[in-house]
Amino acid sequence: MANSKDRRFCIRCGNMAGEKDSYCVSCGAPIINRCLNPGGLLGEPCGHINNEYSAFCAKCGSHTAYYRAGLVHSSYGENKVLNKDELDEMEWFSHPFFAD
Repeated sequence: MANSKDRRFCIRCGNMAGEKDSYCVSCGAPIINRCLNPGGLLGEPCGHINNEYSAFCAKCGSHTAYYRAGLVHSSYGENKVLNKDELDEMEWFSHPFFAD
């Protein structure tokens, strides 16, 4: 039997989700408010798990699953800023191969 820490409830309908469920079987809402940043060509997807009130990821600033599903709202747009590490990864575009 699962303990109370393993019990998760749907934020939309309140249905109890199974331990391994990613989506509610009753209404289809996501159970975990995961970051949806795909990572792009050079980066890994973020996937950070945010609290149930987050419209944007606390780690990278991208939209969360709850925001895209309409479960949380924000009057602000996505406002991601490139980190220094991301700028360094883009440095390979200055390679002579990409020159005119």
